[in-house]
Amino acid sequence: MLQIKNENVLIPVTVWNELKNDFYFNELIEALEDRQDLLDAKQAATEFLDFREYDAKRMEAINNV
Repeated sequence: MLQIKNENVLIPVTVWNELKNDFYFNELIEALEDRQDLLDAKQAATEFLDFREYDAKRMEAINNV
């Protein structure tokens, strides 16, 4: 079912989808998908803002309205 290859764990899509539809494992699968989305977004980003810097700019914009 699972294979370990080059420091990665490979899960067949059928097992992945089965676990995603299982109430018990659904949150784990969603967390893994969210983590991958975050990694993809970081890789595609042209610039990266520190959260505190972003929040300070956002609050300044809100206060200036």
